[in-house]
Amino acid sequence: MDEATQLQLGIKSMLSQYDHYFIRAPHTRYWLVVVDNHLEDCYSIFIYMQRFKTRLSKSYELACFSRDKGLYKHYLDALTMHSTLSVKYRDTRYLIYSDSYTFEDLIHGHHHL
Repeated sequence: MDEATQLQLGIKSMLSQYDHYFIRAPHTRYWLVVVDNHLEDCYSIFIYMQRFKTRLSKSYELACFSRDKGLYKHYLDALTMHSTLSVKYRDTRYLIYSDSYTFEDLIHGHHHL
């Protein structure tokens, strides 16, 4: 399969995932997050959702592709044409530390001493 076909299929898959998770649930806030992942040498695009008056937010990966600026531009252009959600950017070079108030979370495997 050539690169152009792979790109088209990747973008189509991302937009399909977007439509699947962006259900416009009432009292729910949605936003997109683009992660420049230096650890795995890729870009990842997520959709986040959070119900109003709750602290819990959920995220779902829409796409993951190699760290190539050309691919990044194509994916982001397609997504911004398809969506009006706000986009936040993250870079794994500047990781955010976990909350200091979480001491033990057996479900997610967090153990702080």
